[in-house]
This record gives sequence, C-alpha cells and structure tokens, in this order.
Amino acid sequence: MSNFIKQHIIQKVYEQIKEKQNVLKHDHFFYFDTPIKNGKSIIDRVNRWNPYIKDNVLPHTFYGIDGVALIEVFEKLKSNDFYIYKNISGKSHKVRIKKR
Repeated sequence: MSNFIKQHIIQKVYEQIKEKQNVLKHDHFFYFDTPIKNGKSIIDRVNRWNPYIKDNVLPHTFYGIDGVALIEVFEKLKSNDFYIYKNISGKSHKVRIKKR
C-alpha cells in the first residue's frame, strides 16, 4: 500500500476511535471480538494512539501493521465490532455499541 493511502486509512481509524470515545465516554482500550491477524502477530485491542499485540504490554504502531490488517481495524471500528470494559457499581462489565 502506498504511503498516502496508508496515512489516509490511519487518519480514518483515528477519527473512528475519537468518535467512539465520545459516544462511550471511554478513553481506554477497545477490544475486538475476533482478533486481527497481522503477519505472525495478532492484534486484539487498540487505544487512542496504538494497536496492541495479544499478550503484549508494549504498543505497536499503526504504521507498522500491514494494509489488510489496517483496513480490518477500520472496518471493525466502523461496524462497532468491539467492546470495552466499564466499571459499574464496583464491578467490571463488557459494554458495546449496537452493531450496524
């Protein structure tokens, strides 16, 4: 994928994340229902700035993942195919936006 297209998709991912954060009033991780395969690694969550590889604490970068995985991240965010953990009355609950 060319740099322009990749930058455009990354910008759209950032816009989707920001929109979903405003709707959910949540600034932490968005966990995917089905993880995304990126070469040998698996992306299972994203936050405002970075995607995260499954079972890793340190973030990856959107520029470091391949184009197919990047488009899949965008599509999952756009179709609300993710969940968050929210603390309600001292208990942690999975919260979702209704899927499109």
